Amino acid sequence: MFRKLRRQLASLFLAALLFLIGNAIISFWSLSTLYKNNSLVIHTLDVLEKIETVRADITSAESNQRGFLLTDNTQFLEPYERAVQDVEPTIDRLAELTSDNPAQQKNLVELRPSIVERIRLLRETLNIRRDSGLDGVTSGGTLERGRVEMDKLLDSIANIEQIEKNLLAARTEQSRQSSINSILTLSISNLVSIALVIFVFYLIKRDVAERDKEERLLREANETLEARVAERTAELAGANLELERSNRELQDFAFVASHDLQEPLRKIQAFGDRLRTVQAPKFDDQGRDYLDRMHSAAGRMHKLINDLLTFSRVTTKAQPFETIDLNMIARDVLSDLETTIEQSGGTVEVGDLPSIDADAMQMRQLFQNLIVNALKFRKPESPPVVKVEAELVNKNASGIEGSASNTFARITVADNGIGFDEKYLDRIFTPFQRLHGRNEYEGTGIGLAVCRKIVERHGGSLTAQSSAGNGATFIATMPVAQNKEKK
Repeated sequence: MFRKLRRQLASLFLAALLFLIGNAIISFWSLSTLYKNNSLVIHTLDVLEKIETVRADITSAESNQRGFLLTDNTQFLEPYERAVQDVEPTIDRLAELTSDNPAQQKNLVELRPSIVERIRLLRETLNIRRDSGLDGVTSGGTLERGRVEMDKLLDSIANIEQIEKNLLAARTEQSRQSSINSILTLSISNLVSIALVIFVFYLIKRDVAERDKEERLLREANETLEARVAERTAELAGANLELERSNRELQDFAFVASHDLQEPLRKIQAFGDRLRTVQAPKFDDQGRDYLDRMHSAAGRMHKLINDLLTFSRVTTKAQPFETIDLNMIARDVLSDLETTIEQSGGTVEVGDLPSIDADAMQMRQLFQNLIVNALKFRKPESPPVVKVEAELVNKNASGIEGSASNTFARITVADNGIGFDEKYLDRIFTPFQRLHGRNEYEGTGIGLAVCRKIVERHGGSLTAQSSAGNGATFIATMPVAQNKEKK
């Protein structure tokens, strides 16, 4: 539903955008046309003003000339001279304004000589008045010629003016039409915009109503789910408590059973030793073979019981965490394993190790089991080389979820031994599971299971990387800082 609404809104937005772009282009064109037409109207009005100025200057010059002729008053000469001087610049400006109109340019070319001739006649009449008086003017014929030239001049000016008035009427009509088009365009744009807003409001309102409905349904579904989750959580919590109780009982049983098995086993071994010491000469070869087998089986049983006790004590005999230096732990372990290392002919190289919060005894057991394991599974033709190293990594690089610590110690124990196929990775950490027979390599198969249990008790993980014939690398990753009250 929301996807459909998004498609509708996207289509509407695209249509609105295209409409607005088209409307903007049309509006721009309309406004540009309106501006151009208004500019032409103003231009025509300016031309008409200049035409009227030319007419006024000529008329003023003639009126002031007549005043002087009739009164011989020189006060009429000043406005006369000013009018004569203003005519030429006004004609030049008029020529500039009508440079885009060939007809008017032709009319101005014809007008200019008439103005020059009329001014010449005005000056000639003035000179006659000064020299011969008013009688000379009336008898000389210049007044008649001046009147004829003035009528011709005014007709030319009227013709030019009429052309501009015709242009003004046409341009005024164009400007009016442009105004109407602009108003119409803006009105249509506003109406369509209002329609789009109303339609979008309708879509959003419909969407909100549908979304409210779906949210209501979702809340009801969530409430139902939460109730079911709460019920299931309660069931799981009860099952978890039962499982923890069962695990504790199983661990306690393993500890007690292993501990209680020690006494009869010691008696079997003790009586077996007495038989071997006191009664052995009385046995034939078969009897002595039975005795040796019994003694060997009792020894294996003793080791199995001790390993089972060790596995159960990871949780039942655990100590609170405290800050320990793993370098000291490694030195103590190497000291304890000095004879084993010499007998194997190998070397153990330990790099710089960090300090972490841990159970010191369990860290000692972890290092000892991993190093002994690396020495044990060596290649017959080459002495073992074991390298113990560590680095600090952040939480993301550790690959451990749910831990409160941000820094982890990644400890690696690498060897050049026989290695193993990684498809057996889970099997090697299972109690009493072996990849090789007892005749090839001694042990009960509990050591790596104990190591994993120790690491997991410390909130970490233990894994390995290997391939057959190319050695193995065991990787223990544990938080640097722990809750020291944790057990």
